[in-house]
Amino acid sequence: MNDQQIQIFTSEDGQAHLEVTLEQETVWLSLDQMTNLYGRDKSVISRHIRNIFIEGELEREPVVAKNATTAADGKIYQVEYYNLDVIISVGYRVKSQRGVQFRKWATQVLKDHLVKGYTLNQRRLTERGIEFEQAVSLLSRTLTNQGLVSTEGEAVARVISDYARSWSLLQGYDEQQLTELNVKQPGMHSLELEEALKAIGELKQTLIAKGEATELFGQVRGDGLTSALATIEQGFGDELFYPNVATRAAHLLYFVIKNHPLADGNKRCGSFLFLWYLRRNAALLARPVEQLINDNTLVALALLVAESLPDQKTLMIRLIEHFILLR
Repeated sequence: MNDQQIQIFTSEDGQAHLEVTLEQETVWLSLDQMTNLYGRDKSVISRHIRNIFIEGELEREPVVAKNATTAADGKIYQVEYYNLDVIISVGYRVKSQRGVQFRKWATQVLKDHLVKGYTLNQRRLTERGIEFEQAVSLLSRTLTNQGLVSTEGEAVARVISDYARSWSLLQGYDEQQLTELNVKQPGMHSLELEEALKAIGELKQTLIAKGEATELFGQVRGDGLTSALATIEQGFGDELFYPNVATRAAHLLYFVIKNHPLADGNKRCGSFLFLWYLRRNAALLARPVEQLINDNTLVALALLVAESLPDQKTLMIRLIEHFILLR
């Protein structure tokens, strides 16, 4: 475990006082610390943790980390730490009031960390010409409005922090990379309205079968979808307004989500068409689509677009384009 931060938790009865490790957008406690928190014997806590993994409630690898700790005798030991998912699961099993207190405390700490902490760096964003306050406002509003102190919340914060970090590492190459995003790519394959509607219809039936959509899903309202698909193809003379796959896909996602051309499912349909368009033009991408945009990143981008203000359109387009590497 690296790049740790330490937060102090004290239970309401004053009996539990813990130095809590904060890292990777979650909190971590050792077995000894959980024993202290819940006021139970170590063997009891250890048995509950073992059963959590045996019963398949959680997978061990993502929720357990080892950290080197120096004991009183000066020897260094590797101690296992467990993240908030494990801590909460144990709390439910031992039915501890302190566990409820800790969960509420940890939730607030993580939210403050995601919004204000090291996930955003003012200098890095400023170097990219993005207003720090604008990015913080967008992140804070998205996390608050969507209630995302969760896996999705971590993904939302990671999208913005990765964007800032990556561009910071490209100091001295920044101007060339900006030019790269404006490169012209001939031979792009357009996405026709009829094809898009057919694909949305198939997606609709799949989701309805899973109980995840209703008949309203994907129903067209007005000519918004027609306009979105036509707009990304527009140009003047020999100049295209959106000259490459990255900027076209980014604008398509933005237009579908923000203009609400469908009665229901705009974020899901927008994300679906976004991936469809990228796969349609996979030959113009530097890597396979799945290596550029994973599920968490796509969810995060869709949520950020949905919560963004009109004057943050440029910010959102840049964020989306950032993940689409062109050949």
